[in-house]
Amino acid sequence: MVKEEEKVVFVYELDKLQHEYRKCTDLSMRQKIREDITLLQEVISNPENDANGQIIKY
Repeated sequence: MVKEEEKVVFVYELDKLQHEYRKCTDLSMRQKIREDITLLQEVISNPENDANGQIIKY
């Protein structure tokens, strides 16, 4: 499970990425930012993270 302190950092970083995404005009860069946003959203919302904050793969 992701620790609350880590989650706060992830949410902060997610907010920064979303801001960058909105102002970015380069389509390839927007795609990379979008991928990072998706990954962070998964980590933040996934209750199946182990105690070390790692995503469990099945």
